[in-house]
Parts: sequence; structure tokens; C-alpha cells
Amino acid sequence: MNDKLYEILETIVTSDSHDYLWEKFVEYAKHMGVAQLHTWFKNTNSNISWFSTVPEWWHRNYIETNAIEYDSIINHTLTGNGPLLYGCDQDIGNPLLCEKAQKLIQISTSEFNYSSGITMPSFYNNKRIGGINVCFPETVSQLNDVPTDRILELLLVSSTAHERLYVLTSKNTHAISLTPRQQECLTWLACGLTSHEVADKIGISHHTVKMHIDSAKERLGATTRIQAVAKALTAGLISIP
Repeated sequence: MNDKLYEILETIVTSDSHDYLWEKFVEYAKHMGVAQLHTWFKNTNSNISWFSTVPEWWHRNYIETNAIEYDSIINHTLTGNGPLLYGCDQDIGNPLLCEKAQKLIQISTSEFNYSSGITMPSFYNNKRIGGINVCFPETVSQLNDVPTDRILELLLVSSTAHERLYVLTSKNTHAISLTPRQQECLTWLACGLTSHEVADKIGISHHTVKMHIDSAKERLGATTRIQAVAKALTAGLISIP
């Protein structure tokens, strides 16, 4: 884990001020080349917490057009409830996106000049309560040339910031526990190791590592490994290596 990543994760998980957390998160994301950031929680538009780098008038537009309803990201057999990559170039007709999301992308790209992004839904107790939207200046096709490490790091930091902001604004906590092996596996994932590398590191099979990670995801209510690490970090179940 590089020093910059360690620093921002430490800031996020220890911050007791959502304004300060958001300020530092945006500063980090801009440094990483992100064009826009949005994160929101709660399951109705009448009761929603919202953090975004776009102006207030655009926030109102989101609300008025019901663009960020908790169920506006559709489930799909290819992605389940995981992240969706979208863009405004040849992939604007992406069948993974609902009509509302496609319309929003077309408006957004013309107003703010960003071309693609990743949308990740978030869950608590198996109920979708919000999401994260990380927008890039590159088109979807250009993102193929962006180093995978950069994308994965941004997703980890974004997910962790989202989880911490949810805790700070909702005061909604859930008693969750993980086994020592689950904690160990997630800790090494936070370091950037693959499941095969984790298996070699702690001397168990790759299949067993995958079993521990999948079990941890289920306990945490996470849909991806990155979200599992983020939830474990913000819940204090693992420490930043």
C-alpha cells in the first residue's frame, strides 16, 4: 500500500467530521484524475443524504428528475448488484443501464464534460440504501488504457468514504463480527493482494481464501470484495495495514 493511499484511508476511517472527510476525499480523487464525485444514501428521494462536487442546482435536478432513487441502478445477470461501468461514447446504449441513467449521462456529459464512470450501489441488511458515482474524463474505450491499479484504488477509497459518510450522517450502526481468518483475508486484500497471493501469504488454499472472503461479504452485506474491505475498515473490524 502506497503512502498516499494509506494516508487517505486513515483520514477517512478516523474522521468524525463528514465535511472534513468529504473535503479530503475530493482533494484525493481530483489528484487521481477524477472529474466528478457523487455519493448518496437512504431509500427515498424525500429522505436522502447527498454529497457531490456538482453545483447545488445540479443536485436539485437530480432530485427533481428522480435520478438517484435507490433503485435507479438495475440488477443484471452480468453484474448482479456490483459496479456498473458506463460511458457516453459507443457504449451509451449499454443495456446494463436503465433508461433514466442513460438520459442522466447524456445530460451530465454535455454540462460537465466527463465521459464515463463507475456506479456502485450500497446495501445494509440486504436493502439497497444508496450508491457511489465516480466520473472520469476518459471515455469508456479510453479507460481500457488506464492502469487497473488506479481504478481499484479509487474504488476502494470511494467505497470506504461512502461507508464512513453513511455512519457519520445516519448514526446507523450494525453489530457485525468477522472470524480471525476473514479479518486476515480482508486485511491482505486491503494491501492490494489477489486471493492467490493471500493464499500463499497465509499458507492456505486459494479455494479456502475465496470461501473466507465470500463469507465475510455475506456477513457485511457487501456485494463486492472492495465493498467488503471498505465496510470492515469503517466498522473497525480490520486495521489499515
